[in-house]
Amino acid sequence: MIFFPAQNFIKKYEILLNIIKIYSSNIYFFKKVMKFFIIILIMLIYYYSWNKTPQICFCSKAREENRYARQLIEYYLKLGVNKFIFCDNNLKNKEKLSDVIKDYIDKGLVDIHEDFGSKIGQSEFFQKMYEKYKMKCNWFLFFDFDEYLYMHSRSGIKINHLNDFLKLKFFRKCEAILFNWLIYSDNDLVYYDNRTFLERFPEPVFGVIDNTIVKPIVRGGLNKTIFYPKSSNHIPNRKVISCDSMGRLIKYYNPFFVSPPVYNYAFIKHFTTKTAEEYCNKIKRGANRNLPYDIDGRIKLFFKFNKIRENKIKIFENVFNKNISRKQFKEGLRLK
Repeated sequence: MIFFPAQNFIKKYEILLNIIKIYSSNIYFFKKVMKFFIIILIMLIYYYSWNKTPQICFCSKAREENRYARQLIEYYLKLGVNKFIFCDNNLKNKEKLSDVIKDYIDKGLVDIHEDFGSKIGQSEFFQKMYEKYKMKCNWFLFFDFDEYLYMHSRSGIKINHLNDFLKLKFFRKCEAILFNWLIYSDNDLVYYDNRTFLERFPEPVFGVIDNTIVKPIVRGGLNKTIFYPKSSNHIPNRKVISCDSMGRLIKYYNPFFVSPPVYNYAFIKHFTTKTAEEYCNKIKRGANRNLPYDIDGRIKLFFKFNKIRENKIKIFENVFNKNISRKQFKEGLRLK
């Protein structure tokens, strides 16, 4: 009889141990299940964030670019840009950018920041816009109105869209991608017509040092100062992890150049002069920060990229009231 209480206690103790074991095993199982679902959730978030259509923003400063604005927007919309951020830097008595793209503004595709005639530089404007839009834009294209990004498939990699290009694995560690210029000539045209740049100027100019100049696409969301202060070229500073257009990290570089030029997957078609008539307008418009251009230097630069013709020389003479010596020119050639 004296053993019954002990036996009862032992039975209760065994039952309690079994309950603890079952509970413990369930806790362990529960933790395993939760860990599995958390991993799956993280993978799904990563997958959808990587594969969803990103917000790609084109940011540029405009002065007397009205005749080129619509073709630029239409080109980059097809490429995959879904937001345009412009600084209207026209003089107060000149044209107004919103007059020619009001339909795009009404659709919410274009934001215009009016800064008529100010001396704000490109780098300051781009840094300001980066800070304002960096949480809204996954990527920023910091290009000019005469710079057209061109991408092509190569080595089995198909690229039909800017989103396809930016999702390439070798860009995942890049905070900025630098694209080389490829200068395009005037195609021996002299005056403006309303065709697009791509239709009017199909002839590239190889072998000039200017093709080593680069322009950037920058990843959004960075807590960094992106641009060199008061720089005439809007190139990311050395604290930004920059790659060339093949995804190769650039550790030590002159901030304005990638040499030799890289054209494997993408580059910028730079219609820098257009025609003689349009180039005269560009010279008269002035440089960054309202600084005047060196007219003689700019005329020489024009003929560095374009064939020398008498009718082009006369346009420069008439517009700038100059007598240009023909000794430095040889008809049909470019200046070296």
